[in-house]
Amino acid sequence: MPHDAPAHRKSGSTPLARLASSQYGIVRYAQLRGLGISESAISRRSDLHRLYPGVYAVGHTALSREGRWLAAVFAGGDGAVLRGECLAAHYGLQKWAPNEPEILVPRRHRPIPGVNLREARALDPRDVTTFRGIPCLTVPRLLIDLSDSLIAEELTALIHEAAYLHLLDVPALRQAIQRANGHHNVRVLEQAIEDWLDGSAGTRSRGEVAFRRALTALGFPPPLTNRKAKGIEVDFHWPDRKLIVEIDGPNHRRPPNRVTDRVRDDELIAAGWTVVRARTYELALAKLRPEADRNRP
Repeated sequence: MPHDAPAHRKSGSTPLARLASSQYGIVRYAQLRGLGISESAISRRSDLHRLYPGVYAVGHTALSREGRWLAAVFAGGDGAVLRGECLAAHYGLQKWAPNEPEILVPRRHRPIPGVNLREARALDPRDVTTFRGIPCLTVPRLLIDLSDSLIAEELTALIHEAAYLHLLDVPALRQAIQRANGHHNVRVLEQAIEDWLDGSAGTRSRGEVAFRRALTALGFPPPLTNRKAKGIEVDFHWPDRKLIVEIDGPNHRRPPNRVTDRVRDDELIAAGWTVVRARTYELALAKLRPEADRNRP
């Protein structure tokens, strides 16, 4: 998979400063020793702040999230990589990330306080790369791992964004699926691939994700997500029921957008669709509940 080279800043003039600036302000004990800094000097220096055993921040501990992620990877030892939704954010596939760094290690490892650690003893070298200076899983292996916790629409959204960023190679993804071991939900990822190839962009907000997850409890069949109905892209729709649900974020409250929404709705209603609009996913569910109750066995 394509990946960016580490970002190197030219701040600082000492070898330690240059090394730290190329690693988000983080250095390892072995690197310090490689620079000729003795063990006793490491313990005395006021500019070295111990984060984990053998892992230090240089100058200060006001780290970027990338600095916190790399520190956790270094704490995991040789072969450790960034994973999970932290990695999805690092690749730019989504904006938010968990507070705890998420790493994968290739062998048994004692717990690391403040780090979400998972072991994978059969990690194929083809599933590991470095992206913007941080050792991590490739995009295909990331999607496989996330299939254990995300629904198909969430994975479709990540696939859609990866394609936009030129980080998606569908044949490589299918090959990674074939060699995946211990992942029992890859069928969810396979569904997400097919949905994306069929035109779905997946869920685009956490509200959409919560709505989609709650539909099963209501007894609703899965909707088509962020696909076109009558040539108009809508959040969710059920073609057999001629039903559309739109969950409107704050932007939809602006007068120009309200006019656009009204024109869209009028066109869809004229074509025989029922359009349900709500400001939150909870309100959308409340509006759907009577129909769900009627359809319960």
